[in-house]
Amino acid sequence: MTEPRTPHGHPEPGSPAPEPFSPVRETLAALRRLPDIRAALEALVLFLLVLLAGAWAVGNGDLTLAPIPRGQLMSIWISAFLTPALLEELVFRGWLPRGAPMAAIASLAVFVLWHPLQVWLNLPFGRPEFTRPGFLLVVACLGLACTLTRLRSGSIWPGVVIHWGVVVAWLALFGGLGAAGVV
Repeated sequence: MTEPRTPHGHPEPGSPAPEPFSPVRETLAALRRLPDIRAALEALVLFLLVLLAGAWAVGNGDLTLAPIPRGQLMSIWISAFLTPALLEELVFRGWLPRGAPMAAIASLAVFVLWHPLQVWLNLPFGRPEFTRPGFLLVVACLGLACTLTRLRSGSIWPGVVIHWGVVVAWLALFGGLGAAGVV
């Protein structure tokens, strides 16, 4: 609900002042809000577009098909949901307020930069492909899809599901586990 305004756009005298921005409040609201059917369908379309970007990366040689044994799928599904999907969505997009395009752009840029930074800092989940331009293009498409769903739906959950699906595909089909044993 919006506060009452005068014809010139100013708050009506005596109306309560708007609450200041709070990243924690925004994140909690994004966790509580479930997407409607429109948001779910938009998320599905964006997920498919990210998969197309992944197919481009396969054709470009940035990703190579290397499926894992079926017995490892359940652990990948569970662990990929918690980290990176849920954790990264909370950190990079949970706090985003609607109507703040510069914050969304900054969040997307930091999300993309986070991936090679993990390699450069020799962090445990850093992978060599995190520095490849084609892989980073897929990461940028993923980040854009998750950001758009967050801003349009007000919910973090469509982005979590998109992120989870892309990471599961990468880990299960394209050697994302590699020698490092991620998951």
